[in-house]
Amino acid sequence: MKKITQLLMLTGLSAMAAQAQFIEQVNYIGALESDPAKDWTTGWTNFNPQQTSYAAITDDTTLNAIATGSGGIKNINGTRTLSASTVYGLKGLIVVRSGGKLIIPAGTVIRAEADVTATPKNYATIVVERGGMIEINGTKTSPVVITSNKAAGSRVRGDWGGIVIAGKAKNNQGSDVQVEGFNNVTADPNLAKFGGTDDNDNSGSITYLRMEFGGLAFEPNKEINGLTLGSVGKATTLHHIQVSFIGDDGYEWFGGNVNAKHLISYRITDDDFDTDFGWGGAVQFGIAVKDTTQYDLTYNAPSGASTSETFESDNDAAGSGKTPYTRGVFSNMTVVGPVSIGSTYSALGTVPKAAFRRGARIRRNSRLSVINSVFMGYRNFLMYDGDSSLTASGAKDSSFRETMLFRNNLIVNSAAAASAGSTNTGLVEVASANASSLNRLDGWVKAAANQNKVNTVAYTAKTVLEDPQNATAPNFRPVAGSPVENASNFTYSRLTEFGVFNGVNTIETVTGVNVYPNPAQEIINLEFASALGFEASAKIVDLTGKTVMSIGNVRVNGGLNTISANVSSINKGIYLIVVEGAKGRISQRFIVK
Repeated sequence: MKKITQLLMLTGLSAMAAQAQFIEQVNYIGALESDPAKDWTTGWTNFNPQQTSYAAITDDTTLNAIATGSGGIKNINGTRTLSASTVYGLKGLIVVRSGGKLIIPAGTVIRAEADVTATPKNYATIVVERGGMIEINGTKTSPVVITSNKAAGSRVRGDWGGIVIAGKAKNNQGSDVQVEGFNNVTADPNLAKFGGTDDNDNSGSITYLRMEFGGLAFEPNKEINGLTLGSVGKATTLHHIQVSFIGDDGYEWFGGNVNAKHLISYRITDDDFDTDFGWGGAVQFGIAVKDTTQYDLTYNAPSGASTSETFESDNDAAGSGKTPYTRGVFSNMTVVGPVSIGSTYSALGTVPKAAFRRGARIRRNSRLSVINSVFMGYRNFLMYDGDSSLTASGAKDSSFRETMLFRNNLIVNSAAAASAGSTNTGLVEVASANASSLNRLDGWVKAAANQNKVNTVAYTAKTVLEDPQNATAPNFRPVAGSPVENASNFTYSRLTEFGVFNGVNTIETVTGVNVYPNPAQEIINLEFASALGFEASAKIVDLTGKTVMSIGNVRVNGGLNTISANVSSINKGIYLIVVEGAKGRISQRFIVK
């Protein structure tokens, strides 16, 4: 029984360590560093999908729910694997039911075509239900593409729906919440319900995926996002995803705690990154670009108007105190607003002025954080919409809390911003004229403790990024000498919750890593097998990456190794024992009791 208990403990710790190593510590802010060889956007992205020629559909059956006679729904109950040698037509609702799995291999192209005027309605959307899984296995050289079935030059936002994933993780609205618009799907009004208690829920993986011209309106003002994530759990894998010319939000999280890396939202209609219902994950490395011709058409509606931001975040629609709070973290984001480089907000036309507002709109009791990021070309950088978010951030009383953070960001908006008024300063904005709140928010963003760099360079070409607004081939890398370089900060507790680490790869020759006893009171042992011998150093660090004990230089031998340290002098808490050599790094989390 003792051995079984120890095995379960180590398994749990391994899962914790995987979560702990999500946030990478890099030396730059924004999404990219200057080295072209490390540009993660190359090879798989497409910034001119309107003119791309895709092969014609060769299989109009496998993903066609309209031809089945089942009310526009086609269910996947077992495992369905597509082929990269086939171009698929997507029509209707493809629903991956509990126990089902849809596998889409690298290089697969899907051409989607929606029509909500047809009978049955053709929503052209993929829905993954709770307990179902999707595996989109694109690669850097062979991404998966889901795009419009229209000819080049005639594609528009809303040509099809998107991907909706419903998970079993927590949200703050209940265990049976439904994605907007699905309640009126006649054939199955219970689709796309999400929620539960399993934060480790696994809905599959999506890697190297492009989605273009999605965002269908199921009903008026009820559009589908590029990627909709309802209570998706942290065991789900999301990285290298590009959504372009979408008819609503690029990405929207409704609760859950799934993490993601390397996300692109390109010239979409509404908000690039929308977070609601208690989402508590992290996103690192993201790019968002606005286009003055792509905006929410309800921007001037007498009720329900929606302007287009990069970040929009609510705790819920009522701004309640329901928990878990929306408290996710974004780090290393590059966001480029609608104002052309070298121009000004005042030079925009009447409609873009009204349709595009802030880089981030945090409202309704949200606790969202944005750190180590670049903002340029917006009317205003940040809006705190309501006292609840002002209070939670510390802006209301000019304190510096770790509840929610806007720290260490580069804000380039001196020439681009709106003229100051009763609700904005040209940097920040509040919902209604309140000089005290407005001035406190402005001072809070500019305060030295928050480390934001405001207007340190002009909003002109080649002061920050190479060519971020190029219409067909943008370049988001920093220019030489840019303030983006050597400017990051990963010491904040909201980041260290996700286990900031130095990004060195695990040593491939090492296997069977084990740490014991755990918890430890005096001696901690790191045991592992190595195929090769090498010189290394060993240390113990806390969850911020600070070294609390140097074990010293060690010789790793071929075969079984054990490295020990006396931790009786260390305060109680959670630590990592780390071994680093020329070929990489290994680490294991342990507890000092």
